[in-house]
Amino acid sequence: MPRRKIIRINAAELNVWKGLWEELNNHPLFQEADFDRIEIVSLKRNPDPRIIDAETPIIRLERFIRNNGNRKVGKQKLCEIMKISRPTLNKWIDDEFISKGQQKEPWSRQQFNLETVASELKKQQNII
Repeated sequence: MPRRKIIRINAAELNVWKGLWEELNNHPLFQEADFDRIEIVSLKRNPDPRIIDAETPIIRLERFIRNNGNRKVGKQKLCEIMKISRPTLNKWIDDEFISKGQQKEPWSRQQFNLETVASELKKQQNII
């Protein structure tokens, strides 16, 4: 992921500069500071996470459901069906594109309902 862009602005260009200057000038931390150049620095917001292209995994998932019926599968099988990597699936789960799988017992593996996963991915892609 690329670094976020840094946004800089000279504080003297702001309408609140006079009040800011007085506040900083009276603050003990800034007693020896040079106020000729004060910058306000911020980072650009990260864009909201989204799936760039899930059309092919959706098609593969629907084809599997059509041929084998709806069932619950683990992460590994889900990755095999959609032909995506495990890190991609984990990212989609972390970004809440796919809801976390159901676990019957604390030690059991997550199980994903195939039709639910397909509908969640379609919703994300605005296919529905």
